[in-house]
Amino acid sequence: MEYQFPEHWIPILGERIQNVHLKEWDRRSREFGLQAFRTLLDGTTNWPAVIAELERIGYGGYLTFEYFHPFEHYPKALIYQTSDALDWILGRKT
Repeated sequence: MEYQFPEHWIPILGERIQNVHLKEWDRRSREFGLQAFRTLLDGTTNWPAVIAELERIGYGGYLTFEYFHPFEHYPKALIYQTSDALDWILGRKT
């Protein structure tokens, strides 16, 4: 997201996409480093647009979650937060 929005890259790369790594970045931070990465849904990624573009190109591969900062006191809580966020992103919750 430092150079462009992910929903713009998906149609360009199309069938060459073999695996998708989901991560959240906050463009409002104006810096590109590990601290700019956020938990899913806590950034500026347009997830509805990303998922729509993945569906449009017929992507059926894996989605891998990446995160660099586990919760300090309750690191296992990240599992539940990520699961819930993915339910929203993938349309399992409305």
